[in-house]
Amino acid sequence: MPTKFGFIYLFFVLLLFILGTNYQNNIVLLLSYLLASLFITVMMHSFYNFAHLSFKSTAIQTGFANQDVIFPITIITEKERFDLTFSFSSSQKHINNRNNHIHITQCDIGVNKLELPCFCDKRGVYTLGRVKVSSEYSLGLFVTWTQLDFGHQAIVFPKAKGINTSYRQLSGVAEDNCSEQNGLFQDEDGDDFSELKTYLSGEPLSRIAWKQLAKGQGKYSKQYQTQENNVKWLKLSDMPMCDLETQLQFLSFLIIEYGQMNQKFGLLLGNIKILPSVGPNHQQKCLTALANY
Repeated sequence: MPTKFGFIYLFFVLLLFILGTNYQNNIVLLLSYLLASLFITVMMHSFYNFAHLSFKSTAIQTGFANQDVIFPITIITEKERFDLTFSFSSSQKHINNRNNHIHITQCDIGVNKLELPCFCDKRGVYTLGRVKVSSEYSLGLFVTWTQLDFGHQAIVFPKAKGINTSYRQLSGVAEDNCSEQNGLFQDEDGDDFSELKTYLSGEPLSRIAWKQLAKGQGKYSKQYQTQENNVKWLKLSDMPMCDLETQLQFLSFLIIEYGQMNQKFGLLLGNIKILPSVGPNHQQKCLTALANY
């Protein structure tokens, strides 16, 4: 379709034609014909710039509330394309698509990749609708567009909210003599933190007590001891505060912390029970349960 500038251009061409006819001026008529032919040529040029493009995208992506959820889109083309704009056409509540668009000035031959953001201010599972791809190439006389349905879905987890040291009792974590104030440590084998010792050259970097090092207290390594049956349960009922959203944010924080420590844990969320396990898939499953709760 013609853009606003395109309609003004067309009106100007029509005006020239009327003036040339009225005054029988062949030069003005010739100019109006030339501008009209340019208008049609640009229309065809705009279409061919947009035709025969291939797109691929991952249907489901995850993220946290009040942050952008990123959707990768792959563009495959056999010739150079210009002036492509991508945006979500969804107007769902809690989804802010203002300024969430990507503009590509030039799309090179072959495979091109971009990341299309979507900002969600509330947890939940959202169907984002279609992706609008548009272009005003060339000369800005026409806007060419299409809407692609990738089946995009955003799973938005509660934003993690930190808990002070008392969360150890809330989540069933035993106290230790560690000088760390913000959580327990655990090694790759699931052993619990025991003590800090002077760092020896050759020890794994994962054993370094980074917080002490950042505070200028020296370079120490974390030592661990084996604990059997060390399984933790995260329960919604154990979380402080009465506000449900705040409780879910606390749980989100603990799930991330336990995932980073490779701690085996389970989740009790109302009637939902997720058995204890470890690993990224288990963490994702627990966070998804929070998003759906």
